Amino acid sequence: MSLATKTARTLVASTANGAGSTTRGRLDLTTAFGGTLTLKITNGATGPTAQAVANVLIAHNATLPAAGSAGVDWKTIFSAGNGTTANAVGEWSLDIPIGVMQLEVEFTGNTAQAVTVEAYFSELTSVS
Repeated sequence: MSLATKTARTLVASTANGAGSTTRGRLDLTTAFGGTLTLKITNGATGPTAQAVANVLIAHNATLPAAGSAGVDWKTIFSAGNGTTANAVGEWSLDIPIGVMQLEVEFTGNTAQAVTVEAYFSELTSVS
């Protein structure tokens, strides 16, 4: 019988992403076997003028690169926006495959109003 060890990981604990700001969280997965990522964006009672976007990025690096947007190290594999409707809640989940070495979540783009964002990961840590 095989036993799986799973570990709850926090990339971004529930927090306000201010208007014009970017909130990021990173995770080194070089010793993990992938897992499931969940993302959430909640607009306030007054919706933002431009929507907040959740970007999921990976890097093909042996060590965790500095936080940043898509470019030399980070490559976008998923992106979703939550619109501008007041009190709108957007939730997404994404399976992150075993081959991913580094993971980053980025919340950005909202203007005029803050939004609440969060990202959590259920990591498959080991199988025996």
